[in-house]
Amino acid sequence: MSDSWVLYSLLVVVPAILACLLVLWLVRKAIPAEKLRKHHDVAGFTFSIVGVLYSVILGFTVINVQERFNAAEETIHTEAAMLADLYRDAGFFPETSRDTIRAHLRTYVHYVLKEEWGSSNIHLQAQSILKEIWESYYSVELENDKVKLWYQQSISKLDKLMNARLAREFSSWQQLSSMMWTLLILGALITVCFMFFFGLDSMRFQMLMTSLLAGYLSFMLFLVFTLDHVFTGPERVRPTAFEQVLPLFNPDTTIQ
Repeated sequence: MSDSWVLYSLLVVVPAILACLLVLWLVRKAIPAEKLRKHHDVAGFTFSIVGVLYSVILGFTVINVQERFNAAEETIHTEAAMLADLYRDAGFFPETSRDTIRAHLRTYVHYVLKEEWGSSNIHLQAQSILKEIWESYYSVELENDKVKLWYQQSISKLDKLMNARLAREFSSWQQLSSMMWTLLILGALITVCFMFFFGLDSMRFQMLMTSLLAGYLSFMLFLVFTLDHVFTGPERVRPTAFEQVLPLFNPDTTIQ
C-alpha cells in the first residue's frame, strides 16, 4: 500500500481542526467563560450521552465497512486463484482447446489489469471476453475419462470465477447511504460543538482538547470514507493478486 492516505487524511483533518478552533475562539470572545461555567453540569451530562451514542454508531460503521473491504480483497484473491487454476488445468486438454482457452484467459487478465481496474464504469468488453472463455470450453473434445475429469473440475472453477467476478462488481457498487453519511457528519459536528459550551480557565488547554476531538473524529470519518470506496478511495484495493499470477499467463512460460 502506498502512503497517499497520509496526505489525503491531512487535507481532511487539518482544515477540520482549524475550523473548530476558529469557532471556539469566536464563541469564547462572544460569551464570557464565567457564563459558560454555570452550565457545565448540564453540558457535561449531555455531552457524555451524545458521545456514547455517537461512538457506538461510528464503531459499528467502521466494523461494517472494514468487513466489506476485507471481503472484497478475499474475492479478488479467489478470482485470481481460479484464473491461475484454469490456466494450469487447460494443459490436460487437447492442444487446440488448450491454446484457445489460455489465450482467452490471458486476454481477460490483461484486460482487468490495464483497462478495468480502478474504473467505476461498466465494461461490456469484459462480458465479451468471458463469453469467449465459456465458448472455448464448449468446444473441448472429451477424448477419455482423464480429460472428462479435468473438464468437470474446470467447469466448477469457471463457475467460481464468475461468482467471484460478480462479487467484485457488487462490492464496487455497495456504499453507505446518504442518510447514513448525514447521521455520521451531523453526529461529529454535534459532538464537537459541545466543546464550545465549556469555559475552562485555560484557553490553550480547551483548544488542545477541541483539536484532539475534532482531529480524531474527522480522521475516523475519513477512514469510513476510504473503506467505503473499496476500489476508488485513497487506500483502495490493489490488483496485487492478479499481478502475482500474471507471470503464469506469459506465453513463454512452460506449463503442462
